[in-house]
Amino acid sequence: MRGDFRTGKRLNIKRIIPYIASDYKRDKIWMRRSVPSKRNYQIMLALDDSQSMASLSSGGGGGGSEGLAFETLALVSKSLSMLESGELCILSFGEHVTVAHPFSAPFNDSAGASVFSHFAFQQQRTDILKLVRESINLFREARRGDKAANAGEIWQLEMIISDGVFEDHDAIRRLVRQATEERIMIVFIIVDSIHQNQAASSGKAEGVRSGSGKEKEKGTSIVDMQSAVFEADGEDGEKKLKIKRYLDSFPFGYYVVVGDVRELPAVLSQALRGWFGEVVDRG
Repeated sequence: MRGDFRTGKRLNIKRIIPYIASDYKRDKIWMRRSVPSKRNYQIMLALDDSQSMASLSSGGGGGGSEGLAFETLALVSKSLSMLESGELCILSFGEHVTVAHPFSAPFNDSAGASVFSHFAFQQQRTDILKLVRESINLFREARRGDKAANAGEIWQLEMIISDGVFEDHDAIRRLVRQATEERIMIVFIIVDSIHQNQAASSGKAEGVRSGSGKEKEKGTSIVDMQSAVFEADGEDGEKKLKIKRYLDSFPFGYYVVVGDVRELPAVLSQALRGWFGEVVDRG
């Protein structure tokens, strides 16, 4: 049942007081059983293919990186199968962004086997700026190419799974704002157990200060990480070095920190439920 109508089958209790207060002028106080508009869901799952994610095989407890990928993909594909319509895209990213599975192809058992050939977890660095830029372009192409776009609404969601340590926060924040304007929601899933359990040989895990001023020590949770930034002083406008929590400047408005990789399927399930709930409320 949905409101707000002048006639209907059931009163909308929330509208009664405004109705009386308006001297009985705001009379859309009835609810009707309405048929929801047909929607098309496009969900993109981007999995970090860099060396830092390979540490899940020793610190995750279970099937390692491969098991994590299979489980998350199974979760998303199962959720899509319960919808009237839905398309799934899978990206492998690190230094480069690769489409492991396009929106245009159905996701089934044979497609799943092909997807995992794109993951080796050997890329040397993680370029989130490139990922977000190319993700937006892929969503635009998918929206233009969807034949059902004129018949209903298209809701687009990207879930990024990575360790959450990267540069170019300001540039990424501008892209995330642009994505929001185009009704693309991006949720960042930070696998924090990588930081706590792994001492890898890459720059991310050896306490190296990057060009953007982030400093990371072995065994440090991303929640405790600090970032050195230059900000203009309020008195004379001169830029001064300040130390802040890394997550205070995190460019993604929607993010979740997963302390135990075994919690990842449950976190993804909760994120999907929340997103679908928001879609229904807006509809």
